[in-house]
Amino acid sequence: MTTLAELHAEARTRGLAGYRRLAKAELAALLAPSGSPIPRVPVRLERDGPLALILLDDRDTRNAMTAAAIDGFGAALDSIGSDDSVALVAVMGVGPMFCSGAGLRDFEGRPDGGADLTDGGTALLARLAALPVPTVALINGHAIGGGVEVALACDWRLIDPESELRFVHASLGLIPGFGGLARLARLVGHGTALRLLAACESVDGRRAVALGLADEEIGYRDQRGRARALAARIDGSDRAAVAAIKGALADGTAAAERSAFLACWERRQQG
Repeated sequence: MTTLAELHAEARTRGLAGYRRLAKAELAALLAPSGSPIPRVPVRLERDGPLALILLDDRDTRNAMTAAAIDGFGAALDSIGSDDSVALVAVMGVGPMFCSGAGLRDFEGRPDGGADLTDGGTALLARLAALPVPTVALINGHAIGGGVEVALACDWRLIDPESELRFVHASLGLIPGFGGLARLARLVGHGTALRLLAACESVDGRRAVALGLADEEIGYRDQRGRARALAARIDGSDRAAVAAIKGALADGTAAAERSAFLACWERRQQG
């Protein structure tokens, strides 16, 4: 299998502009010989000024987190992590669905399928959560099961009034497996998290905001514009300071705040 580094080398040889901003599957499609089958690209990365958009785009699976989508999402994070011009990362589904959940069929029947799924999904969303820039989920359609977990891994969530967060895990004989259990409990508390999951509840936009699962109820047509405006405002802030704020908030201790402040102070003194 061709590695991302090999694709980058080929792109450099061909003089392909902006190749480092492309996900692995997109790059492979561009570099494929004429007449070759074009590989499906379940996750795309787009740039809109300081806004980077990770687009879940797989109509066949309703934007599920399949093995290919997890790989494509990871490649998008690789590109974002090396780009200092990104101020905000948005995750959005293409079409009427945000994300239909984990691509269980890709992993069923494998000797280590369950471990591959939970370990791969957990590592991916941990990387998303740890990005040094803020992240926002643009919940343009229903988020189901693991799709809710993708949204919860972002710092903020904007949800369309007609969209729902569907906690279907227990109906499938499963629990959240991408790190979503702890994230859900932190947002709504142990009791509410248990009820949402045990009763397989569906939460619409208004209730999601009331529960603290979403930050704002906003129609899907306006979500990208709101993210673009937010990215422009964040772009006016010091990138290192924003990263320090995010890291200290995630740690949650006074010691982390002090350490982050002193690091920022030292940079300020050095000019």
